Amino acid sequence: MASRTPAAYVLFCLLLVGCSTSSDFASKQKIAKRRLHASQALIEHDRPSDAAAYFLAKRSPSKLTRPQAVQLEFERLLAAVQRIQIMSQYSTVLQRILPSRAILLRISKAVVTEPGLATPSILEPQQARALGTWTPLGPGNVGGRTRSLLIRPDSPDVMFAAGVGGGVWKSSDGGVSWKPISDLLPNIAVSSLSMDPSNANVMYAGTGEGYFAVDSLRGAGIFRTGDGGSTWTRLTATANNVDFYYVQKIVVSPTASARIYAATNTGLHRSLDGGVTWSKLLDASGVNGCMDLAVQPNRTAPFLFISCGTFKQGTVYRMPDTETANAPTTVFQMPNMGRTSLAVAPSNPDVVYALASSNASGAYKWGLLGVFRSDKSGEAGSWTTQVTNLSKDKLSTVLLTNPAAAFSKECLFGTGDQFINQGWYDNVIAVDPKNAEVVWAGGVDLFRSDDAGKTWGVASYWWFEPQAETGPNPQYVHADNHAIVFHPQYDGTTNQIMYVANDGGVYRTEQARGSVGKTQVAVCGEPVDSAIAWTPRFGGYGVTQFYRGQPLPDGTTYIGGTQDNGTIFGADSVGVNGWREVQGGDGGYVAVDVSSPQNVYAAFPGCSITKSIDGGNHFASANNGLTETDSSGTVNCIGAFAFVTPFVIDPLNSARLWTGSDRIFRSTDAATTWAVASNVFTAANYPAEASGSVSAIAVAPTDSNVVYVGFAPLSAEEGSAAASSEGGWIHRTTSALSANATTKWERSRPRTGWVSSLAVHPKNPKIVYATYSTFDTVGNIGHVWRSTDAGLTWKRSDGAGKTAIPDIPVHILIIDPLDPSRLYIGTDLGVLMSLDEGATWRNENTGFPNVATESLAVDPKGTRLYAFTHGRGAWRVDLQ
Repeated sequence: MASRTPAAYVLFCLLLVGCSTSSDFASKQKIAKRRLHASQALIEHDRPSDAAAYFLAKRSPSKLTRPQAVQLEFERLLAAVQRIQIMSQYSTVLQRILPSRAILLRISKAVVTEPGLATPSILEPQQARALGTWTPLGPGNVGGRTRSLLIRPDSPDVMFAAGVGGGVWKSSDGGVSWKPISDLLPNIAVSSLSMDPSNANVMYAGTGEGYFAVDSLRGAGIFRTGDGGSTWTRLTATANNVDFYYVQKIVVSPTASARIYAATNTGLHRSLDGGVTWSKLLDASGVNGCMDLAVQPNRTAPFLFISCGTFKQGTVYRMPDTETANAPTTVFQMPNMGRTSLAVAPSNPDVVYALASSNASGAYKWGLLGVFRSDKSGEAGSWTTQVTNLSKDKLSTVLLTNPAAAFSKECLFGTGDQFINQGWYDNVIAVDPKNAEVVWAGGVDLFRSDDAGKTWGVASYWWFEPQAETGPNPQYVHADNHAIVFHPQYDGTTNQIMYVANDGGVYRTEQARGSVGKTQVAVCGEPVDSAIAWTPRFGGYGVTQFYRGQPLPDGTTYIGGTQDNGTIFGADSVGVNGWREVQGGDGGYVAVDVSSPQNVYAAFPGCSITKSIDGGNHFASANNGLTETDSSGTVNCIGAFAFVTPFVIDPLNSARLWTGSDRIFRSTDAATTWAVASNVFTAANYPAEASGSVSAIAVAPTDSNVVYVGFAPLSAEEGSAAASSEGGWIHRTTSALSANATTKWERSRPRTGWVSSLAVHPKNPKIVYATYSTFDTVGNIGHVWRSTDAGLTWKRSDGAGKTAIPDIPVHILIIDPLDPSRLYIGTDLGVLMSLDEGATWRNENTGFPNVATESLAVDPKGTRLYAFTHGRGAWRVDLQ
């Protein structure tokens, strides 16, 4: 992450200069804009590994590899859920302490076994205030990571989608609008949905996203509904059970509704009694679990196919779908086979396809290994190779690769091709219901084969992002596809409707049989060879994953940086479905000049801060002084910047901003230039240990000379061996305005770990709070700390007994500016609050979902609190 640079901007400029010399300026400019998005994305966008590493580092006290992420202390989240259930609640709107949620549930008798309340539909602000709840702000038109999609066969306008951080959602109009139906489940990290083929009212939701994206939250078993999603109960046998922490796929037998299969992080599990009891039929814990299931339809004696293994050897198994079959048998395996997705042809169930990623070193590691097919119900020895990554047709080898990057040289996006492979993350295959030779594959983009998987054509363009001048592009589909679902009445002629689910939500086409681009230059998009048009289908689908957010001074407009969905603007005037993207890629911190709201700041990962002087309509680089050019001409960040880099505006002088890497930078001209304002926080300058990488900054609201800076751990590979740090340090100065590159900032450390936020008292610059997102370890306990002597000493402010904060990552703390004794914190399980400066804590869960809350902010008047979550969008509640 430290080496990530703003080189994309240099490339953008070169592309745009090229445009200016063309006689056909408008046409070339359009091409350059598209290439700009692609080039930006090669560095800033569609790199889930970087986001995953950031998510892991914020929480884990140790360095873990991706497969080890399943051990990421998530058993503590279950304990935290139980603790929060018994905490008393507080309604900010009503200004009233309420009984614990557990007591209220017992009183209301709302559920029989466990909390599974359906969530009210999105409320108008007046309704929300009357009920004492938070108001959801959306975005409902941006979407977010969605791994499963169901359509009722008897009523195709009724659909269900699983947001991996946002729970189960329902649409009654074919995806035009959506409403949440699982917000109050004890776990809303839903990654798999399955419908009983004989009763569409019965569905199962598997929690936990076990694909090792690390920001994938651990689940809490399988939930069941018998009334079409109105109420849910957890299957008791899957609760607090390691075998069901990550449920990748659920299949209900087409011949016996009581027979259910689950592919999880430990293997294949089966229930013969509707989920009451389970048995393990296949142990796959040694290969990181089972990834996919497929069952033959329209057969009296169908076979079930199982795919297990990711990052380790993958294998396809088969077993009869019967009560007596107890041992799946191996039917297909290739050397270096990684995660593999499966599909059975509905028109000929003897035909089975497998799309396999590669574990082999080289250009295609985690990219395509091959597409394979069996014409004999998947029996051993019947599988044939349709295409591999050795194919001479390069287009057919990038099914699990970022195609714009792989064709960078050919498309003039850059000087060299880059193989950014994601077969471990997005990997799905599906067969046309009416033609077993027509096959779809989803990776970063969508592809279709019309010859049984031998050759492929591109069917979507993730980098054709909508432009303000031209509107949505019909060939655009968000990157990273996870599900492909055909309309129940699909016939391939009059009905060619198909849906896909991806990191941007849900998309629909009515031309699934339309032509696709089968030449290599089709990837470049000039001209577009694909005749397949797509429309987004996620109105009101509020599952966006925010890193940071901020209201504008009017309190009715807001901006936030998101994972994989850029920097986006929302406003009361346009509603939950009126958000707009103003920067692509991964977003980060944002800031707004209160005195001149036209000045808006945003960021890409690393040291790439940007600025708009027209209210967010256009942004330009604002990192002059944060980068340097080496002897080879490469532009690098100065020091080790975090993936999501903090920056703040001085409350007393909006032209003064602060940011940092392994040193601190200050701007005094509204980010036109930056200058170093501290020495480097190495072990040489601060004996015993380097401080790490800047992860939090706070300027005292009453004294610009008082600045506090918190640090995250820094590994040797991110900086240098001498810079390795356990983090947790908090630096401070009372002469910030005169600090320079030789200034030594004093420091202290309440505990090791990731300092996730700092907040200074609105009237007393010596009172400061620090939060830690790292799970507790021996000798390093506590997530909220308070100092009354300007950071010289610290006292843990987590509360005690039933009023204590559980061991859960805390990402941010906000002080109510009009009542400094009232504090709010954003955690991995929603919002908690204190009325007494952190002595005791309560759950602010009046209408707020159990979701990771990365960012909180108060409007300049101090009358409204905003929450920006990692999976359920943005929310607001009145403070007064």
